[in-house]
Amino acid sequence: MNALRHAFRSLLRSPGFSAVAVITLALGIGLNTAMFSLINTFLFKPLTYPASQELFQLQRSTARQRDESHSAPNIERIQQESVDFAETATYRHWGFTLSGADRPAEMLNALRVSSNFFNVLRITPEIGRNFLPEEEEAGRHHVILLSHSCWVSRFGGDRGVVGRMLRIDGEPTEVIGVLPESAASPFIFGNMQVYRPLGLSPEERTRRTDNSLQVLGRFKGGITEQQAASRFAAIGQRLAADFPKENGDSSLRIVPLESVRLGDVGKHITSMLMSLSTFVLLIACANLANLLLARAMARSREFAICAALGASRSQLIRPLMVECSLLALIGGALGIVVSIWTNAWIAARLSRDDGLQFQFHTDWRVMVFALVASLLTGLFFGVTPAWLISRVRINETLKSGARGSTGDRSHHRFRQILIVGQFALALVLLAGAAFFVRGVNRLIQSEAGWDPAPLIRGVVSLPSTKYPSQDAMYRFYRTVQERLGALPGVEATTVSLDLPVFGFPISRGYMIEGRPPPVAGQETIAFVNAVTPEYFGVVGTHLRAGRGFDENDKRTSPPVVIISQTMAQSLFPDGDAIGHRIARWGEKDTTWAQIVGIVDDVRFLNIAPSPIRNQMYEPLTQETWGYVNITAKVKSGAATLVEPFKAVVRELDGDMPVMELWPVPKFIERNLDDMKLVYQLLIGFAFLGLFLAGLGIYSVITRIVLQRTGEIGVRMALGARARDVVQLILGMGLKMALLGAALGLCGTYFLARFLSSTMPGLAGGNVPGIFVATLVLVIIAILACYLPARRATKVDPLVALRAE
Repeated sequence: MNALRHAFRSLLRSPGFSAVAVITLALGIGLNTAMFSLINTFLFKPLTYPASQELFQLQRSTARQRDESHSAPNIERIQQESVDFAETATYRHWGFTLSGADRPAEMLNALRVSSNFFNVLRITPEIGRNFLPEEEEAGRHHVILLSHSCWVSRFGGDRGVVGRMLRIDGEPTEVIGVLPESAASPFIFGNMQVYRPLGLSPEERTRRTDNSLQVLGRFKGGITEQQAASRFAAIGQRLAADFPKENGDSSLRIVPLESVRLGDVGKHITSMLMSLSTFVLLIACANLANLLLARAMARSREFAICAALGASRSQLIRPLMVECSLLALIGGALGIVVSIWTNAWIAARLSRDDGLQFQFHTDWRVMVFALVASLLTGLFFGVTPAWLISRVRINETLKSGARGSTGDRSHHRFRQILIVGQFALALVLLAGAAFFVRGVNRLIQSEAGWDPAPLIRGVVSLPSTKYPSQDAMYRFYRTVQERLGALPGVEATTVSLDLPVFGFPISRGYMIEGRPPPVAGQETIAFVNAVTPEYFGVVGTHLRAGRGFDENDKRTSPPVVIISQTMAQSLFPDGDAIGHRIARWGEKDTTWAQIVGIVDDVRFLNIAPSPIRNQMYEPLTQETWGYVNITAKVKSGAATLVEPFKAVVRELDGDMPVMELWPVPKFIERNLDDMKLVYQLLIGFAFLGLFLAGLGIYSVITRIVLQRTGEIGVRMALGARARDVVQLILGMGLKMALLGAALGLCGTYFLARFLSSTMPGLAGGNVPGIFVATLVLVIIAILACYLPARRATKVDPLVALRAE
């Protein structure tokens, strides 16, 4: 207790040092605690479902993708063969239209689920009942469960909502219950508002090529994850053997549900943020260790006297270690405040106006992390300086008086190592931020093969009950196009399955007429988009050869397709793709489609590019989808067309909302907000690390100048000029900065390789960014050294010699 009081009084006697130390630690520990809160929320914190460690997602892995979905016949077989060791449920993401006389039509995010879905999760409705098995059948599935957030936001928490009839996709649908708040898991299933029975049609139940369903499971009977994985793998092998066309190259693997919260890219990004925030803390620790050593060297006579009076090494070290621990704990306490502020800012940036709200709670794991980080930090920046001070040479220090306060060679070497380490870490931080920022900007600004600038788009989803045939859907789309095209300022319109922003939603295998059918796993895979004839002119994708689609490409006409240049070069290296025919691989009835055109490739805005490089387009008339993008090319002022766009659709169908209706550049910007948040954090880390490194070298050089005042006075008395003193001090700091920069460049090389391998979409030469980062670092070092160097030239030789 006495040591604690002594340490507290000692720190109060040096308020400037104490304030700098506490603030530095608060920033370093706070940022690391905030990043750990992210990892804790996404990876470590248990799910809200009972016995969540038993839950898993069953994925189908192929040569091109590790997490593909399943077909209904495959799931039926899987359930039959796994009934003794796992309970499985089926689900798929969907969107439903909610409409009524008292509110405008709106689209709700939904899951279509099997009747046992919530039984597998061990979730019971807060009010009402669960789905019944017979309600899974098509035609009997007109019931829904509301999420807790939807119940509160849209129905005011009215318990009388159970039994109420709503219009879902234009049909009367009964609300049978409300789920508890614990049922929500936006990181796994998304921000779901309603749940509805699966309701698969007879065709969907038998189509083995329709891989659109996902499988949730729970281990039972005390089986372990390893045992279940081997048994599911055996089921996958049997499916591949029995149905080689559909499953020949696929296998089954289980993924614990708790690890599904972040994809591979998300895990890489959070790991990168955690690692680079640790660099900030290491820079802070090195800074404080240097300051502590310089401060302790000023007290070297005090330590020498104590040692001469019989104090042991442990007695010399103990006061310094108590001071360090006290500083670390105070800094850690303030660091928790910094982490709460940081997490609140991150949560606000991640939250969406569609109701998805992020929260990062400071639970016991975060508190333990902050405590451990504080204690380890105290040890890190306190042990070595304390040990060096304990090795004080009593006789030399007492005889040398003030001259002994600069320390011996080991002290100087330790200071230099810390400065070099600070600058190396700071350069890695700067280079990492530059890599990410430049990569995201390159991804957005480089040639994409289409022009989003003049476009405005909205998404509509046509319910099959109101639009039962493809012809009915296509007539609706063409009517919308005609009316949108008549609006002032609209040049042209198109309807497509999707726009080439983050990828086309469908990929299929293909074979070529006249060539042997490929074996499973070796078929040509292509992304597919279904479009109207105006599509390429509206989005600005250039036609390289052949022709585009026209009104003669009808449902009753021979099938035609347009392929990308990469696909043409890959399949037909002789340049004769036009006129060849291709067909879907694995279909029971082979339907050949003729290649009539070749267009430029389009580049998707993904930091983890898909291995699928081929792209294909087919007429929307020949395969009409109910969920499409309606896009208009405008002369100017796309934002002013939002309300007229909605009015056109509303006049045609009052139950039809238009979702995600924005100018396309704004849509892209909103969807890249997460990436911008990441690089804003990285820029913050980099500048904080740079500031701490600059502060560190400034503080140490200032302290050295003060401690070497007598030496500088002697030099100037012997004829040294001010320029010589400045060069001496600048050379001392610049050597350390340049050595740190050299080591930092080595670290930057390995960081760039890691980021390029984990986020290849951002890869690319960044030599200018690294050069600028190095130049900034050296300039900071020069400025940090120049200020104390200028102060050193003001030393009066007579005063310095008199003090000596």
